[in-house]
Amino acid sequence: MDPTKRTLQVLEYIMAAGPGPIKQVDIAHDCGMPPATVNRVIRSLSDWGYLFRTSEKYVVRNFRLDRNVPMSEVYLAKLDDAMRSLSAELNVSAEVVVVAGHELLWHSKTDYPDPNVVIRANVGFRRSLYELDVLSQLYLSRLDWDEVEARFFTDGFYETSRARGTIAPLAVQDVKHVLDQRRKDTFVADLKGNHVGIRRFATVIQDPEGKFLHLLALAEPAEKDSAPAKTYQDALLKVRTELSELVFEESAASRLQPKYHVLPMRGG
Repeated sequence: MDPTKRTLQVLEYIMAAGPGPIKQVDIAHDCGMPPATVNRVIRSLSDWGYLFRTSEKYVVRNFRLDRNVPMSEVYLAKLDDAMRSLSAELNVSAEVVVVAGHELLWHSKTDYPDPNVVIRANVGFRRSLYELDVLSQLYLSRLDWDEVEARFFTDGFYETSRARGTIAPLAVQDVKHVLDQRRKDTFVADLKGNHVGIRRFATVIQDPEGKFLHLLALAEPAEKDSAPAKTYQDALLKVRTELSELVFEESAASRLQPKYHVLPMRGG
């Protein structure tokens, strides 16, 4: 393992361990590194202000480390192959959609086979999660309702009809009901299409702990004579299984977790 990977491994370990003091000897043991190597990494991070060394044995983190798009190079290559295969097999555009704050972010996509069809959600396109279409529903239903209430203004959700520009606010109880109904779903379909005439079929990809990674969607014009929704469902769930297996393998191989989790420090 090169020095950069060793540093990243230590950073990921410390981030996962929590905000309290961490023993350097535990870092070395759990990461499988010589204590001298860990000490050099810790010294560099401390010199740059990312760690506080409370003694020769303990450190406290002074950073946050999260990957907005938690996918490795191997995973992205597998995902790209899967998207191209889905697009060619089903004559659709395949999309990977991640979450950035209160927005859906189009991370990658394949072009729709017919160049005369315009799907405006290109790579980098953002759209509010408050627009409660099937993509928003699938993501938000992964969260407990208490978390939805804590992170979102629950009176702000709405539906957009096929009549361009028509927005219908949703009552809080209706939002909760929709998300409760979606909570067990791993596949969703918008057969009527959205307000710009695009319908989507989607599945959700999660890590072994159930943490949301991204959505995988298929997009096509709503007026297209397409295959039955079951065909799209079977194709997406097959890819979902393959991607989930890869995520599990990568997590087991390279995402070391601390063997203990310290409790957050409490103060006045």
